[in-house]
Amino acid sequence: MNQHKSREVAMQAVYLANQEPKCTPAEVVAKTVAMLDLKELSAYSKEIIAGVIEKRDELKGQLAVYLKKNWRIDRLSQISLAILEVALYEIKYSQEIEPKAAVNEALNLCDEFADPKTKPFINGVLANFIKE
Repeated sequence: MNQHKSREVAMQAVYLANQEPKCTPAEVVAKTVAMLDLKELSAYSKEIIAGVIEKRDELKGQLAVYLKKNWRIDRLSQISLAILEVALYEIKYSQEIEPKAAVNEALNLCDEFADPKTKPFINGVLANFIKE
């Protein structure tokens, strides 16, 4: 599984984890494998899933800082939130990808999974973390 596909699967798993916040990373991995009919997940997918779940509150807090006035995390679409969480985790913690490449990958996930109007929003939010 290449890095893009690993990230795509991880984003879907994070989406699932956000629907069932009491699930452990291992439970999310098992459910994702079953849901997507995979034999197993790549090590990189597992790293992202575990990292996002472990740092969920921190990531959401950091993202909330850059939302427009009167916007809250709970107003975001669940797919947008999953894309943002995966990208921010990669920007902040992954040694596998450069921050600007993580943003580009998030935008690719937008093309595949999100409403077209979401792409500029996600780009704008994530750009704040590249400047830091």
